[in-house]
Amino acid sequence: MTTVASALPVALVQLCATEDPGLNRRQAEAWLERAVLDAPAGVRPRLLMLPEVWNAPYAVDRFAAFAEPIPEPGADLTQGPSPSLAMVASLARRHGVAVIAGSIPEQGDAGRTYNTATLIDHRGVLLAKHRKVHLFDVDVPGGICFRESDSLTAGDSLTVLSGAGDPLGTDLLEPPNLGLLICYDIRFPELALLMQQRHGCTVLACPAAFNTTTGPRHWHLVMRARAIDTQCFVIACSSARPQGAGYPSYGHSLVVDPWGAVIAEAGEGEQVLHAQLDLSQVGLARQAIPTGLQRRRDLYQLREPEGPA
Repeated sequence: MTTVASALPVALVQLCATEDPGLNRRQAEAWLERAVLDAPAGVRPRLLMLPEVWNAPYAVDRFAAFAEPIPEPGADLTQGPSPSLAMVASLARRHGVAVIAGSIPEQGDAGRTYNTATLIDHRGVLLAKHRKVHLFDVDVPGGICFRESDSLTAGDSLTVLSGAGDPLGTDLLEPPNLGLLICYDIRFPELALLMQQRHGCTVLACPAAFNTTTGPRHWHLVMRARAIDTQCFVIACSSARPQGAGYPSYGHSLVVDPWGAVIAEAGEGEQVLHAQLDLSQVGLARQAIPTGLQRRRDLYQLREPEGPA
């Protein structure tokens, strides 16, 4: 049973982006407001989440045009240079809620563009940012061909927010250590395993945009696999399926528990998905099936590089 001391209410906002950046911000704000104010049983979420590239069309040739500067962690985003994140930060401050602000194209140095996820606290302050490490370069016969590397630069580090001091404002006895990934990153188990084994993660957050080719094949499988691999909660927020032309997002935002069970799932269209993460289940799963203690480190092990790759 979920207890007050271990329950983290979350809300995932599944929406579509348009070619109008102002409209994208207004729509995202309206959906975030709905996520806070229309919570089931009056249990307001403590953590909101947006999908991958929610402020722009998901198209290689459009990322640079929609890119916005993103400062380093510690910055007050309500006064920052990114209009998209300023909107999210202002909403976070207004409602006293933390937000995983999905990802947006980031305008970097030397003309580089990154696909960057951010985590914002209840004051509107940037807690962490993650540049997508694995770029989505695929060519599926009879399906989709997409090359993010044609316009994006890959990040070079993993991103974990420690729960020490409760930066998310969860009011939990044991606030989660949260690992942040973006879409294609989730297919690489080493990244998730490092987050769990070396950084003690109990929640993995993955804003994403699987498509109608890869989604039916792998969306549920990959998210459940990473939850089982790490014995973490996995919260995966997808963009919604467009009604007409555009990137064919699969939808089906998911919340998966550390046993690998899907405890909440969205449909294809725009909606808010509410769930409660009973974080006591992480310890129970790890005690029942103690893979963390049974790894053969004499035969294999994961390690992080000393500096950026």
